[in-house]
This record gives sequence, C-alpha cells and structure tokens, in this order.
Amino acid sequence: MDRPTAPVLARLAALALAPVLAWTGACGAPEDGSGPRPPGSGATPYEPDPAGDEWTPCPLTGMERRECRGVTVPVGGDGHETLRLALSRLPARDPGRRIGALVLAPGGPGLSGLQEAVSAGVDYPRELRDRFDIVGYDRRGTGRSHRVDCGEPRGALDRLGTARSLRLVRDVTAADAAARDYVESCRIGYGPLLARLGSRAAATDLERVRRALGEERISLLLHSYATVAGQVYVTRHPERVRAAVFDGVVDPDRPGTSYVLRTLHTREELDDEQVPEPTARTVPQEPPRNVPPDVRAAFDELDPGPPPLALFLGAHCTDFRWPGNLRALLRELDDADEARWRTRTVARDYAPCVHWPGRGEPLGAVRPAAGGPDPDQGADLLLVNSEHDIRTPAAGAERVAVRFRAPLLTVPGRRHGLVGFGNECAERAAVDHLTARPAADPDVGDGC
Repeated sequence: MDRPTAPVLARLAALALAPVLAWTGACGAPEDGSGPRPPGSGATPYEPDPAGDEWTPCPLTGMERRECRGVTVPVGGDGHETLRLALSRLPARDPGRRIGALVLAPGGPGLSGLQEAVSAGVDYPRELRDRFDIVGYDRRGTGRSHRVDCGEPRGALDRLGTARSLRLVRDVTAADAAARDYVESCRIGYGPLLARLGSRAAATDLERVRRALGEERISLLLHSYATVAGQVYVTRHPERVRAAVFDGVVDPDRPGTSYVLRTLHTREELDDEQVPEPTARTVPQEPPRNVPPDVRAAFDELDPGPPPLALFLGAHCTDFRWPGNLRALLRELDDADEARWRTRTVARDYAPCVHWPGRGEPLGAVRPAAGGPDPDQGADLLLVNSEHDIRTPAAGAERVAVRFRAPLLTVPGRRHGLVGFGNECAERAAVDHLTARPAADPDVGDGC
C-alpha cells in the first residue's frame, strides 16, 4: 500500500494508534544510577493541572475556538483520592448540522488525546469535523492528566535484557528483588493510582467525560489500545453510546506475554507497516509541505514526550493474564517461539508485572452481559482492521466482532491505523456509521 499523502499529523503521530511497548529501551535510559528515576521526574513542558470545571477558551495557534476544562475522577479503591483529567473540545464547524460529541482516544497507552484532537482537526474526514464536536482528553497517568513516570528498570533488571538464557538466569532472586523495589518506588510516588491505570479505570473515566460534556449519548472513535477500554465501556453503558468505531482492535483475551511480545517490532517491520519508529514522537524539523505551520506548532505544544514504561505496566499488567512469579515469567518467555531480542526485552521491562498492584483480575474476553439489553438496542459498533496488521491482528478483531455481534470491515494491507490515515474505504465506512447513514457492508472489505 502506498504511503498516503493527505493525513499529515495523523501520519506523524502514528504512534497514537500503536501499542508499541518497551520504548524505554528504544529511547535509551540514563547511564548513571542503578535504580529508577524518582517518580514524576520526567520533564514536561507544561503544568499537569488542567483547567477548571467550566468550559473556557483555550485557543491554540490556528484553533481559536478550542475550549478546555478539567474533569475530576476518583482514583478508585477504598480511598477518597481524586485526580484531574484534561479535556478539550473543538465545536462542530457546521452548528446547523451538528450531531453531537465525538470522543477520540488514541492508543499507546500513554499517548495524548489532546494531541489526537488537534490531529483530527486536519486529518479526519471533513464530515466528522463539520458535524461533531471533536473531543479529546489525556487518559489518566498521561500528559496533562497526572502523568505517571517511574523511570526505567536498571541493575539486575536491566541485565535480563542481555541474558544468554532466561530459563538459566543465575540470580533470579536479585532480579525479583529489583522488580519489587521498582514497583515499591513507583507506589511511593503515586500511591493507589498505580493499581488503577488499566482499561477498567479508563472506562470509568470515559463515563465521567460524558457527564462533563453534558451529553446523554456520545459517539466514539477509538484507536488501537483504547479499543480495550471501549469494549469495557460499551458493556457497562451501552445506552450511553450513540455510535462507535473501533480502529485497530485489541483482543484482551490472551496471555500478557503473548500480547506484549508481538508489540515489539524491528525497523524493517515498522517501515513495511508505514509507521515511524517509536522514538519519532515529534514532528520532523523538515515537515511535509502540506503541514500548516500553525497546526504543527499546536501539535508540538501538546506533545507529552515518549510514554513512560510505568504506563505500559499499569495497563498491561492489569488487563492481561501473567505468570505468578518471576521464574515462571522467565520460563514462559524462554519457551516462546519469538526472536531472542524480543523475549529479553520483555523480560527486562515486564518483570515488575509479577509484583504490580492491582494484577490478578485480567479482563479476559470482554462481552456484553448475558441476559442484558437486546444488542440491537445497545451500542452501535463498527470495527475496522487491516488484514495483516502486525500490531492488532485481524484474528483478534474477528473474535471481538463475534462477541459484540458487530460488523467488521477488513482492509487489505498491513497498515495500523486507518481512519485519519488516508484509507478512503475505512474513512467512508466510519463517516457513514457515525453520521447514521448505512454503514459499509463488512463483507466487501476486499474491495477497499
């Protein structure tokens, strides 16, 4: 498939659709020190506290009508702690034909929904920008919504990345102690939030966002890892979803090691998939000519930087099934039919999962409750996925489609991310579905 020329910001922000993990290894860790950096020490170019509880103008360069507010959400658990989510809204360009609010969420986890909304202002189909309020927000622990950053594992954990054999690691006790220390350091910095960074909490936050918008029902356009929280949300609140499109669908019903091993890719695989390397988080210094300078500046203003490892751990350790101890985890990775660099990288970064707070209740196969409302009266879903997507395989999208009895539009190629990336067939289907015209027939995917 040729590289599209139209979706400029979405292409530059392709990682917003990509569940790439272990970026800490790709981006490089500080060379000094044997432990994680102090929690919250990641540099950010802005104050993390969002705006007040009322909508106020927050124009960005070239986006004068942009509005912002904060949303207070419970951290969860037995305590009364709360945190603030940063929320933005770009009013529909054609108020007379306005349908409602379209809430966007990128993947990652750890990528900026505020950035996604800016990207949508350029890259999404005009019909969506005209007829919907475009809503973006930073997921808890991300960007301006109480960013979580615990640094990177060092010492005994870092040595797992170069172990000759994970099954025969000489001192599992030292690696396990280092994993426990990493989690404890993180817990001291972030308290109960650390156990509540998964997709259940994200779905709870999404309902708070809906209430803040004052909408009885919302429309959703969720990408990649955000589709996991989307599945949870539509099972809990089907009556609150007017229409939803899941683009690049993640199936959470699999072992954690199986999932994260396949989210690591080589430069050649990324090039073939037409997605930038994980380190390419910012707009290149020499952008394509069709990137308006003011939009590029607005996008840069909201860049939260590379997603920290703790956000991957907080989501993946909670959402998926993991072995109960480090020795079992290393043995499972050593037995995996995967490249050695993949298994060692996962061992280094995901050893803390065996001690992560909140693990033990994986999502499994999310599906509408048995005996619940008639599916025809619930959330109206459309799933879209590339046939050979190496990040969100079509087989997983098919399983999710069966559980939700939802149509699945498959598109030839390996592209991860279709809506906002210039795939005319997927974008036409998404527009038709979200604007309540008949959705594209999912059986004609080969014609895309």
